[in-house]
Amino acid sequence: MITLDACGISCPEPLLMLKKALKAGDDLLLLVDSRNALENCGEFARKKGYTVSIAEGQDRYEVRITVKK
Repeated sequence: MITLDACGISCPEPLLMLKKALKAGDDLLLLVDSRNALENCGEFARKKGYTVSIAEGQDRYEVRITVKK
């Protein structure tokens, strides 16, 4: 599993990081601290056919993106 830490980074950079990382074909964990980045990245991954689950922490969101096999 790949971990991407996009906390403190404004959109669209987290989405661009996600797009690049998804090319590897591995499951990944995306860490974001912005609701906007959470929504954009989650929606993008769902539209591409990935399974997305979100956990909310105190100061960040953990977005797990799973490749359907």
